[in-house]
Amino acid sequence: MEKSIAFCSAFNLDSSETVAYNNPLFPAYVRYGILSTYPDYSAVSHWHKDLEFIFIKKGRMTYNVNGKLISLTEGRGIMVNSRQLHYGFSREHNECEFICILLSPELLQGSEWFYQNCVEHIIENPSCPYLYLENNGWKAGILKELEEIYQCFPGDAEDALPYFELMEHFISIMKILCQNLTAQNQAPARESSELASLRNMMTYIEEHFAEHISLENIALSGACCKSRCSLLFKKYLRETPITYMTKLKLRKSLTALLNSDKSITDIAYAYGFCGASYYCETFKKYYGASPSVYRKENHYTKPIP
Repeated sequence: MEKSIAFCSAFNLDSSETVAYNNPLFPAYVRYGILSTYPDYSAVSHWHKDLEFIFIKKGRMTYNVNGKLISLTEGRGIMVNSRQLHYGFSREHNECEFICILLSPELLQGSEWFYQNCVEHIIENPSCPYLYLENNGWKAGILKELEEIYQCFPGDAEDALPYFELMEHFISIMKILCQNLTAQNQAPARESSELASLRNMMTYIEEHFAEHISLENIALSGACCKSRCSLLFKKYLRETPITYMTKLKLRKSLTALLNSDKSITDIAYAYGFCGASYYCETFKKYYGASPSVYRKENHYTKPIP
């Protein structure tokens, strides 16, 4: 069965991800991923309502969930719960092949009673922002279901049968979670407040990235001072607000760089850089090549994850 290794997505103004589902009318995303297809071997920090499952098939990567770093190696994986900040990366630029599956809770909303009693307490469990999956005990059962979903659900599914099978496996996963997850220590109110403030600041950057915005502007959008703003970005995203904004600008500029014939100067100004020289210098720092060289090597061939 042929599987696509390229997967693309867009981001809403609140930095939540608009997932490019296999079928736009059925909220499930199933793809085989290769980390080197991402610029700088790193995804962008984001969140979405979907449950996200990563199953490492070869190599390793690090996953950041709300600022906590989890090492994922071959045969292991992670479940990221609904609306949690997360992204995968490799600082060392090590290759990693993985299955990525996103399943929307909306798939289980046929019965309001069922959803409230069997689903909500899992996806809204503050003590479980993520679940590390290893191949033993009850967690091995989840990994097995993920493998089954990948095998049964090709990206170009045209008939109804794969959707029935996917739903069967999704329900099996939720049953395993219901049987083994219990609400333990509630997440501190302080942490919830910090994440809300951080999301507001990320939203502000997303809305104004092409403008000249200062650290003070970013902090004000999160109702905090500049020092606290920097602290929250460091705590949860492991980088400064300015670094986050710079990476976001670069990532957004890739669309024009790879899928248009606009000049480097026009792209630089369109995506909030003060000039072509600074854009080229910054681009090479993060991507290891100048924009012109990167365009030549990847023009119209490499989709942007």
